[in-house]
Amino acid sequence: MALPTLAQRAGRVLVTAALALAAALGGAAPAHADFGTDYHDPVTAAKPLTRPDTRSCTVEAMHDRPFRSGYGSPPDTPYTATVGPPADCPGPWSMVVLDLRGSVAGRQFDRLFTVRIGGVEVLLSSTPEPSKDGIEWHTEHDLTRYAALLDGPQPFAFDLANVVDDTYTGVFTITATLTFSTASAAHPAARTADRVLTTAPFGLTQAAPASSSDLVFPPNLERLTAEVYARGGGACEEFAYASAPDEFVRANPGLGWCGKGPFRELRLSVDGRTAGAVQPYPVIYTGGWDPLLWRPTQGIFAFELPAYRLDLTPYVGLLTDGRPHRIGIEVNAAESQSNDLWTGQVNLLAGLDRGSARTTGALTEHAVADRAAVSTALTDHGGGSGDWQVTAARHDLARGWVQTSHGRITTEVREDLAFTSRQTLRDSGNDLVLHNTADLTHTVATWGGGPRRTTTVHESEPLDVTYRYAHDAAGGSDQRTAMELGYHRDTTEATGAHVLTRATVDHVLRPSAHRADGAATVRTGSSYEDYRSTGPEGPYRRTITTLDGWLT
Repeated sequence: MALPTLAQRAGRVLVTAALALAAALGGAAPAHADFGTDYHDPVTAAKPLTRPDTRSCTVEAMHDRPFRSGYGSPPDTPYTATVGPPADCPGPWSMVVLDLRGSVAGRQFDRLFTVRIGGVEVLLSSTPEPSKDGIEWHTEHDLTRYAALLDGPQPFAFDLANVVDDTYTGVFTITATLTFSTASAAHPAARTADRVLTTAPFGLTQAAPASSSDLVFPPNLERLTAEVYARGGGACEEFAYASAPDEFVRANPGLGWCGKGPFRELRLSVDGRTAGAVQPYPVIYTGGWDPLLWRPTQGIFAFELPAYRLDLTPYVGLLTDGRPHRIGIEVNAAESQSNDLWTGQVNLLAGLDRGSARTTGALTEHAVADRAAVSTALTDHGGGSGDWQVTAARHDLARGWVQTSHGRITTEVREDLAFTSRQTLRDSGNDLVLHNTADLTHTVATWGGGPRRTTTVHESEPLDVTYRYAHDAAGGSDQRTAMELGYHRDTTEATGAHVLTRATVDHVLRPSAHRADGAATVRTGSSYEDYRSTGPEGPYRRTITTLDGWLT
């Protein structure tokens, strides 16, 4: 997301190349004229939700709501209302979907927004940057796992802080609806959490890197999953994946480079004991690096930031005593620049044992690292050039049992997370090559009262960037940016040695952009996006290619 603070910081940078790169990172020029006065509405190759063909009812939470001034007196955000299930479609439901339809015209930065129901964060998203003539976009989000929140009227809050002035004229106008699909024999009621608990929203900075909330859990708790909504913001933390080691930053102060290295993890704790960590995906918004990259295909997860999941069932036996228990979140590193912080919220999805008033249990094995093992190899060539490789890994194990009305159930959670970043910086930032990847394997096994059941999720998250900037004595410039973003997931469910289901996702996006000013003016951008998936719902594939803001 492009922020004014980045332009202010970049304006103090003495090196021309670093100034150009800082502008590229933040998309410091959301000019609507890059492709004339219009371009195609935002589009994605990603698979749309598969909605059941049962009877459904739609309720409107917000209709054509304009967002102009998030910092006014008073601000026009958050918008609040009350939502609940319609009488014609009582639960339980096979699916619940939030649909957002928005429009914006003029000139505007991309803006982040959140949606909360009953105080629970259910969506973290961002907006596209508009054309002069205007664009429309649609985002759909599956809310089925929050069905326990929706069995009665709940507060609804939509928070989008926009700024409109003489330069940035775009007003976001958004409608939000919830669609409740009834259950049938072909589309049975979804298996969802019985209770949804949540922490307070958090903001983590270098000065205050941790936050916690005290929660009381149901006494008959049987299963527990945490989901973490999180994003880095500010001049540096939004682009943490491209940050340099502190040693290089200290040796090259004139570059204005962001430090703390490229690795970030958010560590979750239960009563002060580290329970695991999530490594955020390098989400790039529609103003990031160069807006021409994202017109009209947005970056992977830009319109639906992930909710990172961590199974906490091994800890259930510690939480059923009716007392408050502290759920904490901490970031491993963060810059201290203005506005640099990690924000988000932690939800706890609880499954209950309906056959008992209280469950008991114990955490029998805990081998979870307090922090990932991180190593850095740096070669400083002098003159603002350097190479570095940063690796990080954790191999965690937690095991515990819960005594339920249907027997003693043991759950084992293994997390094997590996991260690598290789960066090459030349010519004081004029020439940058970045290769990042994360390989994440999550394994949950349960046994007792039946055969061993295992779910394994393997995720691969590559990001490659090539950025080059040249300028001549006459004041002309030439800037080229090329990327490859990826998200790959393989999920298997097995009973004993027998694989019951397997589902895969392979999502690749390759955008490029070229800007030149001088003897010739160039504004061009293209992208290739391919999405493939397999699984119980059947195979799906879509490929999109674009040129200068339009489908080809």
